Amino acid sequence: MKQTLLVFLFLSFFLNVHAQNIEISGQVNVTGLIYSDEHSPFWLHTNQRGRIDELTNFSGFISTHGLYNLSENSNLEFGLGALYQDGYADKIQLDEAYLSFNNSWLGIVVGRKQREELYRGLSATNQSVLWSLNARPLPGIRFFTKRPIFFKNNRGLGFQASYEEYLMDDERFVENTRLHHKSFHLVYRSSPKFQISAGLRHFVQWGGTHPEFGDLPSDFEAYTRAITGRGAGEDTGDGISEQEINGLGNHLGSYEINIKTILAGYNVELIYNHLFEDGSGSLLRNTPDGRYGIFIEDPAAPLNSWFQAVMYEFYYTKNQSKNTPTTDGEDNYFNNNLYRSGWTYENRVLGLPFITLGPDRFRIANNKILAHHIGLSGMAFNKVPYRFLGSFRKNYGAKGSANTNGKHVLSTYLDLNLLQNVVNLNLQLGSDFSETEGPNFGAGVSISKSFL
Repeated sequence: MKQTLLVFLFLSFFLNVHAQNIEISGQVNVTGLIYSDEHSPFWLHTNQRGRIDELTNFSGFISTHGLYNLSENSNLEFGLGALYQDGYADKIQLDEAYLSFNNSWLGIVVGRKQREELYRGLSATNQSVLWSLNARPLPGIRFFTKRPIFFKNNRGLGFQASYEEYLMDDERFVENTRLHHKSFHLVYRSSPKFQISAGLRHFVQWGGTHPEFGDLPSDFEAYTRAITGRGAGEDTGDGISEQEINGLGNHLGSYEINIKTILAGYNVELIYNHLFEDGSGSLLRNTPDGRYGIFIEDPAAPLNSWFQAVMYEFYYTKNQSKNTPTTDGEDNYFNNNLYRSGWTYENRVLGLPFITLGPDRFRIANNKILAHHIGLSGMAFNKVPYRFLGSFRKNYGAKGSANTNGKHVLSTYLDLNLLQNVVNLNLQLGSDFSETEGPNFGAGVSISKSFL
């Protein structure tokens, strides 16, 4: 709340002083959903930026954005948005409230800002296997490079990096958990037609107030221990170690390799994410767990082309260091003994959404999965933009959860932009087919209007 109030006060001052020089835009969106089962089909509520949950029948948001140019290459931007959804949430929330600075290579964001959608919305997890668009954005501060920074002549060796701090202000087992995130990738570009990047992404949940242990360390020493992964301790006897209590926190990370090239006029990107949560995973002992993908788009495709972009992803998380278990056994992705709400925000998984919560929407109940995912986009019948998602996954449950071994699920989604005139009108169709449950069908209508 303090961060939100500061953003509001700054925006008010900024608007009063510079209103005549600000470029204002806005958007209004309302969505209605119906479905045949108790919960909506998977893709109707997944990766919806926290605006739709499993029980939502109505969702609406309104947002406004302003841009103030400081110079030819830099600007200040603000955003403010309100969201309402029924279902589990059934309340009005902030969709966005932020102030940002941007220049040709650096971005700084303070507040709560929705992240950019990549790969034309065809990916199951967007930028990283650990950081999807499945939940509402967290409030915090973010520093990041907006493009690769090369040491010479916009090619050769360069880097991209980010450094971020957030507060997990939702209702969770450890209240006011803090979240640190950083990333660093080396980038090599030999020509405009070939680029490869390789690097590391690291998250850690730390601090907060535990219902049994009280206030967890949150001073500067605890912070440095958390962000560097330092700490040592013995198990307390209930599966929680002293190092977890004393500031080491809940760590998640991924090694990432991306290769971008141009083949026969097509933009092609190859993607690899290796996820880990402890030392054995960071040493690749949980291989082959991770994300494997390819994205292909035709930048010169005619506007009426049926196929303008395609993406295929394969996800595998069954190993979990089973051959080299730690003192408390195999890995347990997105779960944690101390931070029992795990890698979630507002009862939504923050990372790969194929990893799912149990019926109580608290602990991760299914994190051993094998999944094939495909996305397509283009123009149907010369006038209807469409986006199709299809996912086939096999669930194997999780350590200590109910057995879901061998549960096959096929989920599909089709978004049709039927009207692009006075308003945008989209028809959304979703379905789930499971070997243990009956089929589930759903449909939604989304109406939006942008103001420039």
